[in-house]
Amino acid sequence: MASSTPPVYEADRYQADRPRYKSSLVETILAFHKRDNPDAATDLVVDVATGTGIFARQLVPHFKTVIGTDISEAMLGSARKADPNQTIEYVQAPSEDLAFLKDHSVDVITAATGAHWFDVGKFVAEAKRVLKPSGTLAIFGYPGFAHFVDYPECDRLLKNCGLGESRLGPFWARGREVLVNGYRDYHKQLACTGWTGIQRNIYPETIEGEPSAELVPILATEPNIMDFEVTWRILQNFLLTWSPLALYQKQYPGRENAAEEVVREMMAAAGSTNMNEKLRLQWEEILLMCHPPH
Repeated sequence: MASSTPPVYEADRYQADRPRYKSSLVETILAFHKRDNPDAATDLVVDVATGTGIFARQLVPHFKTVIGTDISEAMLGSARKADPNQTIEYVQAPSEDLAFLKDHSVDVITAATGAHWFDVGKFVAEAKRVLKPSGTLAIFGYPGFAHFVDYPECDRLLKNCGLGESRLGPFWARGREVLVNGYRDYHKQLACTGWTGIQRNIYPETIEGEPSAELVPILATEPNIMDFEVTWRILQNFLLTWSPLALYQKQYPGRENAAEEVVREMMAAAGSTNMNEKLRLQWEEILLMCHPPH
């Protein structure tokens, strides 16, 4: 059972050790934004659940104004430290209630690995309110799992650590399953409320979980959002940013740190002893883009 406790992150570790998104991702979103309307504006973009502003900073060269929102003042404090020139306006606000924004005033809304924590229906309604009729909603994320090209036996070990009932599975905040299931909940909500041009890309096909004949995704031939090269050490540092770790260690103070434990298990399965060995991974990811109802 998922925890009802909101996710807890250590802001500075999150800023240092979370992967960055592909430099081409903004261009991918803009190409979709202008595909049917080459004159679609790029005046204002709002990056909701911005966290430490990792993706918001990538948006700056492409929009006149960038706003990042988050419910955590600690995360926003870290975001502001990473933006000393104050190129981004940061606002503490829940993604489902952007009351500081006027109706139909936003060109693009992005949600980078955060939309699964939202109330899906309320967020979709609020995005519809603030987006211009020509606007774009882009929701994307990665569950943190991957296909180990050279060590496929590690796929199961990593997923068991993240989702297993005896490991971190019960300690994720409610909403994690929305991401693991490839944002199908969003696809369904958007489709039944009249959003247009819905395009949900997944990579690789393992992200989808149970097949969905009703909400067929596009299987991308290459990653759209992630380009994260890792060693065992970098992978371990990334896993140490997972939000349920603190709750898990509090519940089981005598156990080995779960992130360090699973890396040790994976290295043993791979027959590797070098923490600096470069790994070939295919990160699971989803990119969902659409336009508001007419």
